[in-house]
Amino acid sequence: MRLGIDALLAAPRRYLDAGRRVALFANQASLTGDGRTTLEALRACADVELKALLTPEHGWSGFEDDATPVPDEWHPTAGLAQHSLYGPRRRPDRALLSSIDAVIVDVQEVGVRCYTYATSLALLLDAAAETGTRVVVCDRPNLLGPRIDGPLLDPVRRSFLGYLDVAYQHGLTLAELAAWYAAERLGGAVALVVAPLSGWSRTDPAPRPWVPPSPGLPTLDAVRLYPGLVLLEGCNLSEGRGTALPFQLLGAPWCEGYSLARALDALELPGLRFRPLDFRPVSDTHAGQLCHGVQLLISDAAALRPLEALTRVLAHVRASHRAFAWLDARSMPWADSPDAGQPWFEPVEGHLVDALTGSDEVRAVVDGNLPWDDVEARWAQVARDHLGIVEPYLRYRPSPAQSNDGRREPS
Repeated sequence: MRLGIDALLAAPRRYLDAGRRVALFANQASLTGDGRTTLEALRACADVELKALLTPEHGWSGFEDDATPVPDEWHPTAGLAQHSLYGPRRRPDRALLSSIDAVIVDVQEVGVRCYTYATSLALLLDAAAETGTRVVVCDRPNLLGPRIDGPLLDPVRRSFLGYLDVAYQHGLTLAELAAWYAAERLGGAVALVVAPLSGWSRTDPAPRPWVPPSPGLPTLDAVRLYPGLVLLEGCNLSEGRGTALPFQLLGAPWCEGYSLARALDALELPGLRFRPLDFRPVSDTHAGQLCHGVQLLISDAAALRPLEALTRVLAHVRASHRAFAWLDARSMPWADSPDAGQPWFEPVEGHLVDALTGSDEVRAVVDGNLPWDDVEARWAQVARDHLGIVEPYLRYRPSPAQSNDGRREPS
């Protein structure tokens, strides 16, 4: 396999044309195929004049806390300004884009709509369309593979957590998302160039060595569980942030781990087992409190359906624990920001879980107001519709697919 950044470095003029002055949108997880940082590789490239850095949520280090604004900083080794796209601004300043020829994008996306790196790229494309600045997206694998799952975005719930009109788990690479957005939302008005992957299939395993794309995803198992465990950010259960196992735990001070593990194992969720565990997060939900709950153990990654699994887990917890509660977006720290309420900012009203999923369907199932079978059938149709919409922008095989039994569908 060859990464998109490797393709660009092998033939920079092919992707940059005559432009030399570039900004790099990346973080510490941006590595070339031979293990060099993208930053250092570009600095050593004679055909590139690196002028500035752009950073997503979690900053250049990739380890700033979630939902925490990141300030502009200075990269001491490279001697370059770091312009945060998750702090004083959500898209690059016009003056910066007007001063360069291109933005090179090399970030590791996960494949779930509420993972914010793709939103940041969409906002960057919006800004670049206004200044005529070229955007070169260096493609990387979708770590979750080809699966399509979950609802489409309800437009009234558009926010930084759900900005793109694609399925919740979309099965696309970042460059495929960018091509779809540039054509369908910007009418081709942005100068988008893709440095593609080669020698890669959507069903290939995640590349090695493993480098965490953000602080909450230290392992591949955390990534595999993320489409489901991220729902816990919308309720008063801990998902393990502030522990050594983020997005692999579930619990609260008012749970009891042994009985919960037995009940969840009895659900016979494909690809999952549960073991009782007490843990004390040092930050985030229930920080400093002893939580009783479970660790989620993946027994069969191919059979795992994380969104369905956590919807059914939450339905059990909701029915058996009176202390369970949904979180309102108005209670979040960002609600006091002057940008609150803008479609490119976090939501400031309604249930936070609805913003994460882009729909009220998960909450309706958990609350017992909508049968799971109805939602499952609806999401199957969403997957078919989604695939029809994105088909012209696919670069790799097999095509993304929806699969009720967890097995990959042939394309």
